[in-house]
Amino acid sequence: MSFSKKNQKPSNIKLVVASIIVAAIAGALYFNNSNKNNSNNTAETKDASTSNDIKPSGLDPDKGVSDVKDVEQVVAKWIEANPQAIINSVQNMQKKMMEEQMKNAQKNIGQKQNELYNDSNSPQYAPEGYDVSMVEFYDYACGYCKKAQTIVDELIKSDNKVRVIYKDFPILGEPSQEMSKVSIAVNIVAPNSFRKFHDALMKTNERGKSAALKAVKAAGIDVKKVEDALKNEKDKIEKVLQDNLSLGSSIGITGTPGFVIGEELIPGAMDVGVFKEKINSIRSK
Repeated sequence: MSFSKKNQKPSNIKLVVASIIVAAIAGALYFNNSNKNNSNNTAETKDASTSNDIKPSGLDPDKGVSDVKDVEQVVAKWIEANPQAIINSVQNMQKKMMEEQMKNAQKNIGQKQNELYNDSNSPQYAPEGYDVSMVEFYDYACGYCKKAQTIVDELIKSDNKVRVIYKDFPILGEPSQEMSKVSIAVNIVAPNSFRKFHDALMKTNERGKSAALKAVKAAGIDVKKVEDALKNEKDKIEKVLQDNLSLGSSIGITGTPGFVIGEELIPGAMDVGVFKEKINSIRSK
């Protein structure tokens, strides 16, 4: 397709927009061809790639392109003919970004072993003679965390050699922050009763400080002592929260729940069988 010149210059903004769109198309072409050339793809993937071959825009290939409006028409027609190519491009870029994020996370986990597994400020369930440790980052307002709690319970009931280290990771607003602060205060005044409190709060759909204090009472813990700790240990509680948020972010935790077993990040709640597989692989080393 030929390009001709006109005296009128298109605006810089339009040129930038057109450049971005053309770059997106180039990315789509690259990733689409990259997928098709990957010899390790499954038959299903190959079929999908074949069905998404780049199609012509339908415009006259000999028509001159003289200004931004012409470029925009070409781009619009190309996208109209190849919508899946754009989708494939975005999905592949997201996949590559996720893979890179996981690589960085694993590297950081290796450097953060002490903060993950030897933090005296984190509550834990540590059965006698445990041989594998698992760290859980959670938010009490997170529905997925509540589901994950039943899986963790099933795991530790079936395997009495797994230690669980609990790290509050409140990312869902002020109610989450309030519940996490109570959680940390509970660990300060009654660490041996933390699991009872934790289970009680995970089982309720109520949120905020009042819900957390109800869980304190349900666990048989002195509510006044917890409220006193919230006042007297305010700085310590804030530091624990900030340390948890900083640690989680540094190892790739972007949502809850998030688990670390050994030097591997496991984002989201997994089937109990997956956890057992990861744990057994560590024991076999």
